[in-house]
Amino acid sequence: MLFQQVIAGLITGSLYALVALGLVMAYKVTEVMNFAYGYMAMISAYIFYSLFVVFGLNYASSFALAVLVGVGMGYVVERGLLRPVRYISPTSMVIITLGVLLVLQGLALQIWGNEYQHVPNALNGKPLIFRTFGGIVVIPQQSLLIVGIVFATVIFLFLYLKFTYQGMAFRATSQNEEAAKLMGINTNLNMSLSWMISGALGAAAAILAAPQTFVYPDMMLNLQIMGFTAAVLGGFDSIPGAIIGGVTLGVVDNLVGAYLSNNLRATFSLAIIVAILLVRPEGIFGRPKSRRV
Repeated sequence: MLFQQVIAGLITGSLYALVALGLVMAYKVTEVMNFAYGYMAMISAYIFYSLFVVFGLNYASSFALAVLVGVGMGYVVERGLLRPVRYISPTSMVIITLGVLLVLQGLALQIWGNEYQHVPNALNGKPLIFRTFGGIVVIPQQSLLIVGIVFATVIFLFLYLKFTYQGMAFRATSQNEEAAKLMGINTNLNMSLSWMISGALGAAAAILAAPQTFVYPDMMLNLQIMGFTAAVLGGFDSIPGAIIGGVTLGVVDNLVGAYLSNNLRATFSLAIIVAILLVRPEGIFGRPKSRRV
């Protein structure tokens, strides 16, 4: 029983990690908390639903096109709405994301309504079953697909940021924007890229979660809260921290639901945020920000 709950927590935590990673990618360069993140992802999930379920397009093509919509939304929000006020009022950028949230929520209600739309699993074959000292563990094929896609995404992102010129330029911009400009790096491009990658990660998380959560306007609300908690836990400027924080939170959240109460899951997550902010505001893997005086 315990091992089954841990495995289920790792699967859920992989989605939390993907959401947290998207939040961190946008924040690292622009230092803007995107409160519209979940609703941008929700639109991509609706696009996927329309292509895959309504029009009958195959899963892979529907997935790719919906993720591209997420990329496009990330670019439009950063380039068209946030950048014009970036050096005028940082607070305005946060307010803009709240406005985008309301617009996207209203748009979804107008186009698709508020009914729960079902998205079938991509894989429905025989689950993976194996015995442990604690009993039988069952892992559905859809869960294996989720973990596989998240793992491949994390590896790709690591290789991109570590070994490509654009990835190194991205890291330089996130560490010191002014120094990156002096080195000839196009920081504006990296700001757009950060939100485009964030949009893609959010879209992928929403699509993978859709068979369990159904597709409706507020489908990503809980995932965004948990992703935010994972990012706070790991550190908002730490990509490895977002991943580890998400996986850890998934396991803890699942154990709380199994052995204490499902009603305590959200409360426990919020308690984690408060505790981390009080003890270590920069997160477990985050770096304290030094200020010159």
